[in-house]
Amino acid sequence: MANMIFYPKHGELTSSNTKDKLDALLAAAEQYKAIILDPDKKDINDPTKRQVPREMMYSYNWDELAKLLREIRDFPENSSANRISKAENLSKLAEIYEVLRGAKMAKLEAVRLALVNEAGQLKGGV
Repeated sequence: MANMIFYPKHGELTSSNTKDKLDALLAAAEQYKAIILDPDKKDINDPTKRQVPREMMYSYNWDELAKLLREIRDFPENSSANRISKAENLSKLAEIYEVLRGAKMAKLEAVRLALVNEAGQLKGGV
């Protein structure tokens, strides 16, 4: 069996800066979506065959996304600038979920909408 490739790849989230992490997760989501949607890039014998999870060679690293979501949710909201910054970060997370939703993960739409709603509420309270 071939090795599993995770997106983002090991070492791509070395920055401690939230914006850099969000950018890396977005780039990884776009790479993951491209590999999922373009069967010519897959290293399988029959690209028209529907794969089951044990046959998949690509995966998105949900652990890193969950850690960053938790980190952003813990940001302070004690000032207008903090609320705006937190809202922008949540909007960027929603963008990542939108890209992943496009990679045949339709159920992520609910999470994306929740993030957009939370960001809107934070911006509205400024």
